Amino acid sequence: MTHVLFVAALLSLPLFGLWTWRLEAVRRADLAARVAVAGAAGAVTVAVVMSVLSLVHVRWTRITLLVIFGAVLWSGARFGRRTLAIRRPKRPPLHWMTIAFVALTCYGILTARESAGDLHFFWGPKAIHFAEARGIDVAFLANHAHPNPDYPPLVPLVYAFATLVAGGFSWWGALLGSALCMIACIAIVRGFTGDDFGALLLAAIYAWTFAVGYVPGGADAPLLLFETLALIALTRNADALAAIGLAGAVFTKVEGATFVIAVVLAIVLVRRDFKRSFRVAAPAFVLFAAWLAFLLVNHLIFGYGEAPAPIHFDVIAKTLTLVAQSAQYRIAALPWIVPIVLLVWRRDPLPLVVAVLTFGVAIFFYIHNQNPDWWISASALRVLLTPLTALLIAVLQSRADGVVPEGKEAEGSGREIGRDARGAVGQV
Repeated sequence: MTHVLFVAALLSLPLFGLWTWRLEAVRRADLAARVAVAGAAGAVTVAVVMSVLSLVHVRWTRITLLVIFGAVLWSGARFGRRTLAIRRPKRPPLHWMTIAFVALTCYGILTARESAGDLHFFWGPKAIHFAEARGIDVAFLANHAHPNPDYPPLVPLVYAFATLVAGGFSWWGALLGSALCMIACIAIVRGFTGDDFGALLLAAIYAWTFAVGYVPGGADAPLLLFETLALIALTRNADALAAIGLAGAVFTKVEGATFVIAVVLAIVLVRRDFKRSFRVAAPAFVLFAAWLAFLLVNHLIFGYGEAPAPIHFDVIAKTLTLVAQSAQYRIAALPWIVPIVLLVWRRDPLPLVVAVLTFGVAIFFYIHNQNPDWWISASALRVLLTPLTALLIAVLQSRADGVVPEGKEAEGSGREIGRDARGAVGQV
């Protein structure tokens, strides 16, 4: 029963993100995409609320969380606007193939073939200790025997929330949480672009890379969810959604902070819009600053303190070789080759720039180690998923029956949202 309740708690996260349904871009998406967006926003909401409660020394109890999240749910349900139903033309049943890849990932998880070592070494233990302490356990984090105590807290906080609901931690539930993130990424891509083939391609690549990279259970799948949301939102001019995605990314992993910087630089370089870059990244900067202040006050700076470490330019060639080997994903780099080939037909420069920058950042951090062999072999398969995802989003087809970018008026009376090549008009 613990496993069932744990997964049920994760499935309840969209309830705490219903407030996003009042956003115009979300209202125009299909139901699956709206639920996925609400789930991402709900995870951020849960993590922020539980962090604030810890900062003001209020213990987490089921009653306290029930009252607060009940109010969040009521607010989202009460003030959310009516959704706009979009009529889509019939297409070949690609969704069955997409479901097959998701099912394959779930099979790998439930047969113990896919599991992140990080789940067992620190994400899981953090969640268990936080839940038992009824708050962020500073004493546990201060113990140098525990790896990565200064990593951002969103994942262990969400796991701790599910632990309190279920009455115990579920390792299987944590693993299945990554499958839910994968499903959410696919739903966001399909719901906001109308691109069934793009969603299928994403499902196929994630199914393979999650398996060979041992992604499930760690923070990489949630990070990919927030990054996918942010990049898709930016290509649709939905800045509020992009801000939610960036805030979630920076509160999930250290790599989330570099992703935010890459997005800011991409907006400046591609769109020449400094104000927009600041507006989109402001919530992420606030969350990052708050977490950094918490670490400084409690003397918990460990990994971040290694940032000024010297750069070893003599290992650049070796690092590039090792990263290139990892980037093949044991299948001759096919996950990269397919989207690179598709760049010939269509590309969005903003996520493409993000892909280049985040790939470069990975190399930059690896050359801070004189002997990066183990570091690269242990992390590159997961770290490279960020630039790979950005590359995929750069080539996705934006169909006429997808979501209309914010700021663009629909044709006619406002009931027409787009027209495909055959003249079919989507109705709302």
